[in-house]
Amino acid sequence: MNELYFKGELKRVPFEGKLSAALARYMPLESENDFEVFALLPSSKTPIYLNFAEHYQILEGFVKQANACFEGEVNFLIRLSMPGGMRLPAVLLEPNVLLMQDIQPELLRLKKGVSKGEVSRLLVIDDHLLRYQLEQGKNQMHLSLYSQSQFDSSHEEACFLQLIESLAEFGIAAKEERDDAI
Repeated sequence: MNELYFKGELKRVPFEGKLSAALARYMPLESENDFEVFALLPSSKTPIYLNFAEHYQILEGFVKQANACFEGEVNFLIRLSMPGGMRLPAVLLEPNVLLMQDIQPELLRLKKGVSKGEVSRLLVIDDHLLRYQLEQGKNQMHLSLYSQSQFDSSHEEACFLQLIESLAEFGIAAKEERDDAI
């Protein structure tokens, strides 16, 4: 089984020069106890660079580009934090896309499927891009591509590099160290 890996971090607003609406809304606070509980919630110190709509726009474009490059012969496993804040784009609801909050159990199962030839390609997007202050993470996106060994790896590497380059257009830059969480 072939594996390609990328770890990136969102360093800036993804759509430079375009106004961005703050779509996150705080819960209604009515009593003194509501305010006390809210004040105790963990708040991230990581900058928020995008909103829900922009986040889905990045994922939608990424999935469309990967489907085109791999000629539809790719399955996606995408970690997606909830709440989502709005309706998902149709491409993220296609049969070859699986959205989950905890991808690890499914990742193990699908990697075995790749090894056995039941799944030709698996592209994992472990997404930790923050969209509001109560989300936890560090604006990182990890990508892993798993494929059957009999496929042309130079084509797969070229497609994977194209996908990474497209992320750079949104301000997602490569990080040097590898995190073996995926």
